[in-house]
Amino acid sequence: MKVQFAALGTAVLLLLGATTSTLAHHSFTVEFDPDKCMDLTGTLTGIEWENPHAWLRMDVKDASGKVQPWRLEMITPNAMRRNGTTREHFENTIGKVMHARGCAARAGAFAIDGTNRGAAEYIKLADGAIRIVGQVVERNLTPEKLSFWGN
Repeated sequence: MKVQFAALGTAVLLLLGATTSTLAHHSFTVEFDPDKCMDLTGTLTGIEWENPHAWLRMDVKDASGKVQPWRLEMITPNAMRRNGTTREHFENTIGKVMHARGCAARAGAFAIDGTNRGAAEYIKLADGAIRIVGQVVERNLTPEKLSFWGN
């Protein structure tokens, strides 16, 4: 009887664990709008190198010259390390101009502090290398088509 109860308890815990992790994962299009992608140029102000997603912070001047803070979601730190992008690449660029191609968060998905949110696809840090740091949801977009490719 004890063995059956233990097996039943284990099965319930496994099912709950699988359900929780499934619910925790989100689709890109639930949070971000793939039809509202744009090129951003600004100053890198910070990096959050944590799981499940790394984040970069940058200040971007709008058309009127007012600084707009942005927080852009990226892929996991481990995935970025595998493609050759390290935390040091970001830390060495803080306070310098950078470029990013990102898709804005959907209405209502902005940060509580008023910071603009988005998901980065490509970035170009001060070292000049263009890196893929997120899901590339614009299927026809290649690095050569980025406005900051030759800059």
